[in-house]
Amino acid sequence: MNFLRAIGNLLRFDRANWKAVILCFIVAIVFWLFNAFNKTYSTNVRFPLRFEFDVENFVSATELPRYVTVNVSGNGWDLFRSYFGIKHPELTIPIERPLETKKIVGATLRPQLEPQLGKLKINYVVTDTLHLRLDERDAHLYKVVVDTKSLQFRDGYGLISPIVVLPDSISLDGSKTMLHELPDSLELFISEKDINENYSEEMEVSLPAGVNLVRNPPTVKVMFEVGSVRVISVRLKWVDRKQISTTDSVGIKVVVPTRQEDDFMSRRSQLIASGRKTKNKKTFPAQFNLPPYARVVEVDSISNE
Repeated sequence: MNFLRAIGNLLRFDRANWKAVILCFIVAIVFWLFNAFNKTYSTNVRFPLRFEFDVENFVSATELPRYVTVNVSGNGWDLFRSYFGIKHPELTIPIERPLETKKIVGATLRPQLEPQLGKLKINYVVTDTLHLRLDERDAHLYKVVVDTKSLQFRDGYGLISPIVVLPDSISLDGSKTMLHELPDSLELFISEKDINENYSEEMEVSLPAGVNLVRNPPTVKVMFEVGSVRVISVRLKWVDRKQISTTDSVGIKVVVPTRQEDDFMSRRSQLIASGRKTKNKKTFPAQFNLPPYARVVEVDSISNE
């Protein structure tokens, strides 16, 4: 009971006593801060980087390093101002020979950093090495096509018109090496499933992972007609490019719009396959004189009639 009475007496301080207690806490905190800020500390500071080189003729094939980290020491006040009161200026690094400069050792940047730190002392440069990959700038036009194998139609439906891509080519600007590693055409993959109506969509032209190039334009419009189709199996006479005549034939499956099925069946006797026979292989290069509305979906091996 005496303990509870003592607590009650403490809580019955009048308002003036509470003000005095709070003021004492504030004064203690201020003295602690002043004492702490007058001591010497070490910490890491990040400097933003800017690289200077001939951007009209050269380009970075990968993202350039954005910061260099430096370990510094100084009293608490200087470090406090460094973190909250000062925005560190960009450290400009000139690159005189872009194709030859592959890396910059972090320690070599110390003389450029010291004048910008004021009273702070550099202990060491934390960033060991800045890696660069600069290349000649180039630009090329690339044709944009749709990967027809990616088209997924609802049963009984299919492509009944040519695929239109607008524009059909885009310009890529950037690293010459990367441009020359790309194929002549850029493929678009359509992810929609069970397509059963005419298609007209704006699509982004995606580049392979790690390829840093500027696309112009970055998107294209893809359009094609969708309708009722039939899959027809047909066997065509095989004409080898190196032989005058042959008894070989090849079986194929084609997708034909239902509305043009009769026309296709009337042309069957005129259809041939041509190319070069490849031994011991199921697939082989071949050309077919099919009408424009027919699309090959499967090719069988060559057999002797």
